[in-house]
Amino acid sequence: MDLRIHKAIAQKLEEGLSGGWLSDYLVAWHGPSGQLAPNVTVWRGADRTDDEVRAYIDAVLTGIVPAQDIEVVAEL
Repeated sequence: MDLRIHKAIAQKLEEGLSGGWLSDYLVAWHGPSGQLAPNVTVWRGADRTDDEVRAYIDAVLTGIVPAQDIEVVAEL
């Protein structure tokens, strides 16, 4: 796991929590040892649609987490 990247992801997701875009999130790392890649699951905020949250998350995590490694699920 790359701690610098993990912190950058967490910072952006915390901003999403504060802004009401998300109700929660999980950052997991997968892959072979030495080549771990981030995988992000976000739970959308109550007043947001899946499409709105997907667009927001894709924009803030561009270049950090590939879109195929981001999952948006209904609120908790």
